[in-house]
Amino acid sequence: MGGSAPADGVGQMRARDFSILSRLAALVLTCGLSACASGVAPSPEFLASQPSASTGKNASAPVEAPTDVAALPEGQAETADPYEKMNRSVFERNQRINHNVIYPVAKAYHDTVPDQVRKSVSNFAGNLGEPMVFANDLLQLRLGAAVTTAGRFAMNSTIGVGGLFDVASKEKLQPQTGDFGQTLYVWGMRRSDYLVVPVIGPTNVRDLIGTTVDFVATIPAGGWLQSGLAASQYAAQAANTANTLTVAGSIATPITKLDDVQQMQTLEDSSLDFYTMLRSVVEQKRQAELDEALATSLWTAPPPSQTVTTVSPSALLHRAPPRAPKEQELLNNVLTTVQ
Repeated sequence: MGGSAPADGVGQMRARDFSILSRLAALVLTCGLSACASGVAPSPEFLASQPSASTGKNASAPVEAPTDVAALPEGQAETADPYEKMNRSVFERNQRINHNVIYPVAKAYHDTVPDQVRKSVSNFAGNLGEPMVFANDLLQLRLGAAVTTAGRFAMNSTIGVGGLFDVASKEKLQPQTGDFGQTLYVWGMRRSDYLVVPVIGPTNVRDLIGTTVDFVATIPAGGWLQSGLAASQYAAQAANTANTLTVAGSIATPITKLDDVQQMQTLEDSSLDFYTMLRSVVEQKRQAELDEALATSLWTAPPPSQTVTTVSPSALLHRAPPRAPKEQELLNNVLTTVQ
């Protein structure tokens, strides 16, 4: 009997170490499979302007995508890219990995796995990420988004069979954004230089810090929490289950990105300078998420009296005339080929 306590302690330490190692292995897998998917080109709707950050939004609604390339804001500041020479060099190496590994894997995944199965894997991974979104929404004081995220997680985890089905979206609880890079932006870290990281792909300094914090924050929720709750058998079992699910989610997440890789490959084939194109669309998509966070955060949202948007006469004079139906149809066809 006297030797059982040390043996239990060794077992707990091994379980904790295995938990950490499994997460690190999942991180390596994430980097390998999502090398190009991390910078995947958004759908063509993102190629146009976003609503003003000063405009009030319903927190239960996702980031709205623009619909018209002609609505691109004029004079939009260029992405800060002081390390462009280094970034392009890393980008070329990443692209060789994409062409030799990621693109073939993505094609095989798309061709062999049924659409409904791919969708369920995506729903499962997204549901496991909801607690992190919830935590960051609270840190940003986006209370509406936090409540929506909590509701999504509760509904999809139960009625949606562990997140395999996105029941919440059908009930008009749309997915929210929320990560620590976004939190840093709301807290005041606005300007951040563009960065292309080996294997991981396009990001920036702020978001790289945020991604690291988000990943490290999941470790105590697994192995360390399990050892801390060893006094309670049921609590230990619950912590072990949570740890297993989190590792599974870490592995499933990059797999879900494979569906987006073909979209990126199409964009690459149609681009004269793929580095510049990808930098532009990634920045636009990310900025839309950041602007939404500023508009809905209690830290930064303007008072209600300041949310009325006024349009100057000069802006009206420079507004583009409406497109003819034939011209609009042609534009939509071009955008569809990019998607």
